[in-house]
Amino acid sequence: KPAPGEGDSEEVGKGPHGETLYNAEWAREPTDAELAGYLPKNAPDGWGLVACKTIPGNRVEDCVELGQSPAGSHLASAVRQAAWQFRVRPPRKGGKPMIGEWVRIKIDYERIGG
Repeated sequence: KPAPGEGDSEEVGKGPHGETLYNAEWAREPTDAELAGYLPKNAPDGWGLVACKTIPGNRVEDCVELGQSPAGSHLASAVRQAAWQFRVRPPRKGGKPMIGEWVRIKIDYERIGG
C-alpha cells in the first residue's frame, strides 16, 4: 500500500467548473500525424493548453481551451480537436485511479507538419 501522497497526481489548478485540475500523464503520447491534421495552415511554433475530463479506456472528453501561445494562433483549438485520439492515464489519489476527474494537457508544437 503506498504511503499517503505517494503516487498521487500533481494538482495544477482548477478545471472549467472549479474542479480540481491534475497534470495529465500520458498512457501514450500523440503522434505528429495525429496532431498535424488539426493544425491551422502555416501554424507557428508554440503551444496549446486544454483541460479534459477523463473517461474509461485512458481517453478524454469535454475538452475546453485554456490558453495558447502565440495568442491568436488557434493552437489550443488544434489540441482540443485532436484530443479524441489522446491516451491519458486518469489522475490518482492514494494510488487509486479517479476516472471522471479533469486533467490539463499541454502540447508543444515545433515545426510540426510544416
